[in-house]
Amino acid sequence: MTCLEMALPTIGPRRRPAVVSVVGAGGKTSLVFALASEARAAGLEVLVTTTTRIRDPRGEGRGIDAFLADASWRAGGTAALPSASEARSRSGALPAVGTLGLAGTAGLSGAGLPRSGFVAALGSGVDAGKLGGISPALVGEAEGWDLIIVEADGARGLSLKAPADHEPVIPASSDVVVAVIGLDCLGRPLGDAIAFRPELVARLAGIRIGDAIRPADIAALASSPLGCFKLAPPTARRVLALNKADAAPDGASAETASSAISAGAADMVVVASFREASAGARIRSYSRP
Repeated sequence: MTCLEMALPTIGPRRRPAVVSVVGAGGKTSLVFALASEARAAGLEVLVTTTTRIRDPRGEGRGIDAFLADASWRAGGTAALPSASEARSRSGALPAVGTLGLAGTAGLSGAGLPRSGFVAALGSGVDAGKLGGISPALVGEAEGWDLIIVEADGARGLSLKAPADHEPVIPASSDVVVAVIGLDCLGRPLGDAIAFRPELVARLAGIRIGDAIRPADIAALASSPLGCFKLAPPTARRVLALNKADAAPDGASAETASSAISAGAADMVVVASFREASAGARIRSYSRP
């Protein structure tokens, strides 16, 4: 399985862009750009944005084709987001060859010519090396893209988190919500070194600060109504992504996935190392029986 297959298992006719929101901790940004890269290679026009803040992708080697920032897109703003063709024009990128919806046209224009994929990163401005978030309502109004990927949560680079009252900031238009947890937290004591808001993690998982993180604790966090998928639209497909499998103790990845499936945490659980996935590594998937 690839990142694109994980996020969009079926590709069919759509009247609006597919929206994938990524929340949690332990590799969100790596997943966002691995997914964007695969979609670009498949000939899709992709918008990457955030409703919180992410590191400025221009200095991260993320392979974007365009970068746009406008303060009128921040929370409370009403200015429409540009279409892919407008983003290409404003950024000086090459125009698209033909058109492509998510309708099974296999990356070909109406004339049978290969259609170039395109990735644009967009936010409300840059401050202290961070790209500012946009209003989540604008995502649902966007047109002229095949796929919109939204980083909808923040975790300060840690591997585990529980959301505060105002988090995550998931657009109501999201078709898929992917919650990421870093498996390198397994076996380590719960605290500020591995978790963002560890006291909330402890409450939701039913453990105490300083307890070693177990697979069952991750399953409890993921399955709690106030946990990883908090505020996900009720119709959105839920994918729990257990990242950093290469850093997990032997056998712990499969045990964690099994525990999460048994707890009903998500429609699908995947185990991966998304930094490797961007280089073509495969993703293991587990689904409800």
